[in-house]
Amino acid sequence: MWGQTPGEIYRRRTNIQEETNDLHNIGSNPESADSTAVASPERSSSEDVRGHWGERDAGGAVSQRQAMEEYEEMCRGLSHLEHTRSTETQKSAKKGKLGRISSAKSRISRRKTNKSEPDAAAAVDLERGAELEEETTGADLDDQDDLADHDFQLDEFLKDGYLEQRTAEGASAKKVGVVYRNLTVKGVGSKVAFVRTLPEAVLGTFGPDLYKILCRLIPALSFGGKAEVRNLINDFTGVVREGEMMLVLGKPGSGCSTFLKAIANHRSTFAAVEGDVKYGGISAEEQDKHYRGEVIYNPERDSHLPSLNVWQTLKFSLLNKTRKRHKGEMNVIIEALLKMFAITHTKQTLVGNEYVRGVSGGERKRVSIAETLATKSTLVCWDNATRGLDASTALDYANSLRIMTDVSDRTTVTTLYQAGEEIYQLMDKVLVIEDGRMIYQGPIDEARQYFVDLGFHAPDRQTTPDFLTSVGDPNERQIRDGWESRFPRTPEDLEKAFRNSDAFKKVLAEVNEYEKYLSESKFADAKGFKKSVKEQKSRTVSKKSNYTVSFFRQVIACTRREFWLILGDTATLYTKFFIIISCSLIIGSLFHGQPDTTAGAFSRGGTAFLSILFLGWLQLSELMKAISGREIISRHQEYAFYRPSAVCLARVITDFPMLLSQSVVFGIIFYFMTGLVVEPGHFFIYLLFVYTTTMCLTAFYRMMAALSPSIDDAVRFAGIGFNLMVMYTGYTIPKPQLLSDYIWFGWLYYVSPVSYAFEAVLSNELSGREMQCAETALIPQGPGIGPPYQGCAIGGAQLGSTVVSGDEYLATVYNYSRDNLWRNFGVVVAFTVLYILVTVVASETISFVGGGGGALVFKKSKKAKRHLKASRADEEKAGQAENSGASSMAIQKTKTQAEVLGELEKSESIFTWSDISYTVPVPGGERTLLNKISGYAKPGVMVALMGASGAGKTTLLNTLSQRQRMGVVTGDMLVDGRPLRPDFQRSTGYVEQMDLHEETATVREALEFSALLRQERHVPREEKIAYVDNIIALLEMYEIEDAIIASLGVEQKKRLTIGVELAAKPSLLLFLDEPTSGLDANAAFSIVRFLKKLCEAGQAIVCTIHQPSSMLIQQFDMILALNPGGNTFYFGPVGPNGSDVINYFSSRGVQCPPNKNVAEFILETAIKGGKHPSGKRLDWNKEWRESSENAALIQEISNIASTRIDAPVPSLSSQHSFAAPTLSQTTLLTKRMFLSQWRDPSYIYSKLFVSVIIGIFIGFTFFRLPHTVAALQDRLFVSFLILLIPPTIVNGVVPKFYMARALWEARELPSRIYGWVAFCTAAVVTEIPAAIVGGTIYYCLFYFPSGLPTEASSAGYVYLMTVLFFLFQASWGQWICAFAPSFTVISNVLPFFFVTFALFNGVVVPYQQLSVFWRYWMYYLNPSQWWISGVLSTTLPGVEVQCAASEAAYFNPPSGQTCADWAGGFVKEVGMGYLLNPTASSDCGYCAYANGSEYLGTLSVSPSDKWRDFGVFLVFVCTNWALVYFFIYTVRIKGFSFGMGPLFAMLGGGGRAVGGLFERKKGVSGGKEGEKA
Repeated sequence: MWGQTPGEIYRRRTNIQEETNDLHNIGSNPESADSTAVASPERSSSEDVRGHWGERDAGGAVSQRQAMEEYEEMCRGLSHLEHTRSTETQKSAKKGKLGRISSAKSRISRRKTNKSEPDAAAAVDLERGAELEEETTGADLDDQDDLADHDFQLDEFLKDGYLEQRTAEGASAKKVGVVYRNLTVKGVGSKVAFVRTLPEAVLGTFGPDLYKILCRLIPALSFGGKAEVRNLINDFTGVVREGEMMLVLGKPGSGCSTFLKAIANHRSTFAAVEGDVKYGGISAEEQDKHYRGEVIYNPERDSHLPSLNVWQTLKFSLLNKTRKRHKGEMNVIIEALLKMFAITHTKQTLVGNEYVRGVSGGERKRVSIAETLATKSTLVCWDNATRGLDASTALDYANSLRIMTDVSDRTTVTTLYQAGEEIYQLMDKVLVIEDGRMIYQGPIDEARQYFVDLGFHAPDRQTTPDFLTSVGDPNERQIRDGWESRFPRTPEDLEKAFRNSDAFKKVLAEVNEYEKYLSESKFADAKGFKKSVKEQKSRTVSKKSNYTVSFFRQVIACTRREFWLILGDTATLYTKFFIIISCSLIIGSLFHGQPDTTAGAFSRGGTAFLSILFLGWLQLSELMKAISGREIISRHQEYAFYRPSAVCLARVITDFPMLLSQSVVFGIIFYFMTGLVVEPGHFFIYLLFVYTTTMCLTAFYRMMAALSPSIDDAVRFAGIGFNLMVMYTGYTIPKPQLLSDYIWFGWLYYVSPVSYAFEAVLSNELSGREMQCAETALIPQGPGIGPPYQGCAIGGAQLGSTVVSGDEYLATVYNYSRDNLWRNFGVVVAFTVLYILVTVVASETISFVGGGGGALVFKKSKKAKRHLKASRADEEKAGQAENSGASSMAIQKTKTQAEVLGELEKSESIFTWSDISYTVPVPGGERTLLNKISGYAKPGVMVALMGASGAGKTTLLNTLSQRQRMGVVTGDMLVDGRPLRPDFQRSTGYVEQMDLHEETATVREALEFSALLRQERHVPREEKIAYVDNIIALLEMYEIEDAIIASLGVEQKKRLTIGVELAAKPSLLLFLDEPTSGLDANAAFSIVRFLKKLCEAGQAIVCTIHQPSSMLIQQFDMILALNPGGNTFYFGPVGPNGSDVINYFSSRGVQCPPNKNVAEFILETAIKGGKHPSGKRLDWNKEWRESSENAALIQEISNIASTRIDAPVPSLSSQHSFAAPTLSQTTLLTKRMFLSQWRDPSYIYSKLFVSVIIGIFIGFTFFRLPHTVAALQDRLFVSFLILLIPPTIVNGVVPKFYMARALWEARELPSRIYGWVAFCTAAVVTEIPAAIVGGTIYYCLFYFPSGLPTEASSAGYVYLMTVLFFLFQASWGQWICAFAPSFTVISNVLPFFFVTFALFNGVVVPYQQLSVFWRYWMYYLNPSQWWISGVLSTTLPGVEVQCAASEAAYFNPPSGQTCADWAGGFVKEVGMGYLLNPTASSDCGYCAYANGSEYLGTLSVSPSDKWRDFGVFLVFVCTNWALVYFFIYTVRIKGFSFGMGPLFAMLGGGGRAVGGLFERKKGVSGGKEGEKA
């Protein structure tokens, strides 16, 4: 099907003869009509050999016979579905469709009548699938070739009505055109802005930022002048009728995407949309309100949930677009879509993304297209959908759009940046945009002549799209002789010329004609459209709703998807369960063996506290999931798949079983290990509250995510909220104290759901329990002292009793009662429901999609300020002056460019490679990605590396540049016949496809960084900077040298990537990977022309390229073409107009049609194959291996080695892996990292924010602590609660360090810019100032308000310890990140560290109660123990204790004795505490502590140990820093895994095995599961 021309498609629809064809500008000439396929001398339709659409490496060539059988099987499936329709109306529809299916079968049968008798018999009886298979097994290869026309037929499938509703006559029931009048779109902001720095972010906190957020949520609060707006597109008028295709052309940033979004009614990102847009008479407002899913926008970027496979992605789309009664059709439609785009082999492969391995980029693009088709929409706007596809695949895609538009009467608008002539000829209309202005709109066959008539010259070999895009570019356009002074120069001039032209009058006439037609037909199409949409909806859906299925079914579909996501990411799932089991065992062992006496009362409180918080704490990972999925949810909402609230509810439904399983696993282990009450009722109540609280906290995190603009904000606010819940639970500060003594923030107890859960769990455990007073708590003690005259030093103890009631203890200490159990349950549920409702409302009403766009962001400099002040009039004058020859700047730049080219580093060395093979390990063996590839790169020669997607182009480039980190490389790579030297990577430049840079740097800073660190160390700094000036002039980036890289456009960023490599003065070779990807045709040509100039100046260049035009490929000297599997099928010169390439293939029987793009020809030849004149099928890989050209190549490589072996070799002393010394590397990298923090303030701001908020809450919660016993414990918790900070800070440090490490490993280390020592040092040093400032802020806010000692010795000591703590947590996160193999592993490892850090320090469980296993090693290895011990040792000794009445232990002395007589000896013997009333003879009160030093003794802390503790903690900080260096060197440089590699592999294998038990059959008919290519 994909080899058919539009003419063939049209003839099949209308049953007319070939000679009458004149559709869509395709002439009747057979040659031109068949230009999309590879021609051969005896070519006929039956001899067309096809492969997969796009990446043909996955599975090789299509088996035509198998394709035929699959199509017939699909027909049988559709027929069976028709017979199962239940209603009478469906029965009537069934007859029409069955008739069409029968017709299709008849056509198939007629096509096969010329075959052998068995085949013909099989074709007649299509229902006998088994017989067909039997009878065709003996067909030979030539018979299979004759079945080429019987591939999947897209038009027949569409006519059968399974992607849309059709009338009884077979026509589309849904068809509307779009008409737009005076369409103007405005965006927020100017084209230039200044970068926001850290001071501005800090100052913005005190009002401006909050005000902006509130104004965004409540527009009524806004006052003053309106925000600055600018026109993105200006006053467009036109029409696209149903069945028409419009191509939108323009440079990136000209307004093409804006126009598509406006036509698709996707207006949320714009400040304003003016003018009138109607869809067949339906207003934009009505369309958005009732028919949003019928008009959609397919974005350029492919955004999918990476953990879903291809089948699940398409299935989910159809679940939300198919009525319940038609759901049986879904699997057939999915199979049809998979066959349509030749991705059946990827059905069970993950879609993946940049970070999750899945299908290839081209396959992912096809998944996006298939998903868009599944929306069954009427008008589709496609934004550069061919990005990342090779030229042949892009043409196949355009053919599919043509078929869908013709057969379904769809309205199609598409923008393509590098459209070939054949794609252009498939269109009906073209719209050309320049700087937001419409400079042409009309039929495609009139566009070229229109601009020629304006004075522009159209070169013969330049494609029409390239020519149309070039007219607005002063550097690219060519002017006809005699028109130099009168052609329209600026976008305004071009717009004015068009508005005064006959072409615009035709547009207006067509608009009027279309509107007249709509009026005269009484909007019949719109009425039919509305009726069809109405009939497609489920019965339970409001007819005014945008959605096809009910909200209930949306929730069910989203729930199903959530389970797919969970089971699709089994590594995370099983890792989480591993963490839960491990931590429950660790924490359970911490509390194992709790005494049943009063000594275990406090520790049981800790048990209850950790029980309700631990699982909720692990659920913090939901933040990332909720934020990262926003883009996809927004797109699906535009597709009218589901409401965002359906996803919120689906996640809640998914939580029920998932969190239940987690709670049961954790609860069973933890409950019984800690020795809680072994009764069924108590256990299940405990489990219920653990489960409910986890649900509540999960809902809280999702609420914070729904209310937060970014992940940084979500982590910050959720982390603060969680910490406040921890503080005000009632555990660290009991409820009575919170509500009576700490009035500042005590009220937060009531708004914390955790506090209610804590009361319920603790009262469930202690209520009804009778606790014997622990021996250490009996007052007094001694010989002859018995119970009647003893008291118990614990809250709730009764006078004269040594048994303490659990209920009295709860009431006295916590003011808790078990009577509140179910009230507390209701409150926790109510909070959960509240959080869910807020999340649902926020998801429906709040959007954080940015508006405007395209503004360049500059650092503050004089040049940037000039940019900001520049008026549009100045730009117009500048535009009028260009091309006049009077611009001295232009002349100066030309001279500068010539001078710079002359100054480039030149080398006569030649790089050769022979028999390069590359294999990688895969499950079950090895896979060969490169197979014995040979070639060379000479100075002054530019080599194009070509092949279909997946052929191994980038793999070869990485191999040649020595960047492979895994697998086995064999073969010889030589420079001048010698092995590669240590400085090889530094002597080469590698321009990566992904444009990886430090995004916060400016253009000049990036270039200077590369030059200073990569040019030879003997070159003076001034000379390097001067060379950067020349590179900036060469790249024509002088005006934007102070622009922030993150704000650059695609072409600007690509130029910078090339410039960064040129600034290094690569002496040997320049590699480039897809330098034209994502650029428009003119920008691509500009880049390649620039490379050609470099090459002519003596540079050797090897460059991969995807969609080269005829003019583009002529810039290259040689082509190295690869087939899937990494096989060479051509390496040789291009020749004038591709003559050498054409001659090579024509000598083997395959001719290139006249005017055919040689690049497209060579790709199609490799993909579709051909036949030798003898009739044998050609194996191009074998043809190359046995060719004389290959023999000559091998001989040439041998000659190069023999002749260049005597070339002078640089002395070994001058060879360095890195050009700059380590000190220079460290200095410059440290400066860059500091600038990054300054210009990207969210990182430092988040740290300071946490320090401020936690400091304020701790300092003013414990404001002016009294001198009671309870206040002693409060002083302990003042120090202990600093442990709330590391989870938030470390979770911020880890991604920052991870991204810096990723950039270093991906680009800067392979390029030998700086080494591991510089990276580690810069990363460590740049964290120090923020840690000192954050620690100082926190210290001031918590220390002085809480009333801790103000003496210099104590206050100074705590300040030093606080700063050390902040240094510790920053370096802690860094070394964990340095060690862990992936970000997922990091996220899963952190809970282990946080648990041990927070619990094994003698606070939650006193040292004496720690089990022996932990007490003698984990306690001393825990850094927090030394920090808390040191701070307590200096803040508590001087505190004199004054016992409150409720805190004393009371007893009665024997008759006739005073309190002092009876208990004085005991007090003196124990050396602790004092008697409140020593002279009294009854109700004696004993206070357990007389001063803070006595309390320290119970914690195993001595005041004399404070400097020892300081030293030990300092060692921990230094150890963290040392571990950063150690793990970066051992893991990242040397590749050590320390035994963790096999462990992770084993866990992954186990996860996959267990996951297999959960894998259910999908019940999908047809197709076989294939492996990922």
